[in-house]
Amino acid sequence: MALQSSKTVYIACGILIVVSVLYITANAVPIWATRSVGSGTTTVGLWKLCVKIEGTSECVGDGSGVDDKTMATRAFITICCILAPLSAVSILSIILVNENLKKRMSLLAKVLAIASAISGIIGVGLGISMVVDIIKISNATMGVSCILAIIALALNLVGAIITFLIE
Repeated sequence: MALQSSKTVYIACGILIVVSVLYITANAVPIWATRSVGSGTTTVGLWKLCVKIEGTSECVGDGSGVDDKTMATRAFITICCILAPLSAVSILSIILVNENLKKRMSLLAKVLAIASAISGIIGVGLGISMVVDIIKISNATMGVSCILAIIALALNLVGAIITFLIE
């Protein structure tokens, strides 16, 4: 039998709020891969490429020269940025709705949490593949955004499992 405590609801909601923040940060911060050469540092993100030389930093958007892997990573991570907060809100709404809607809201929360986790698996997997390609070409290192996305995915899976314990 599934757990019916509000404690489980709050734990799942809290985890998915943290997941939301991590996915949004990983999507926005342009540090998926980093390369240092001499006094300069180049960072590659999903949306920008930044070069910092002797304290001066300049970022440019990737524009139309983006490969399919980066575009797919952008899409799936952005989907995670939408679905993870929606799943947290739907979990929290389970406490606030009347008894007639609890079962439907519980089902919605489970579907959103699983959809977010599946999108995360695809997006983070593609992102890691993108970073590995960059590392092979330019001797770069994995950046903090990629690590945040991996942590978000792990927590997303935990949150989805806990969501299934909600009745």
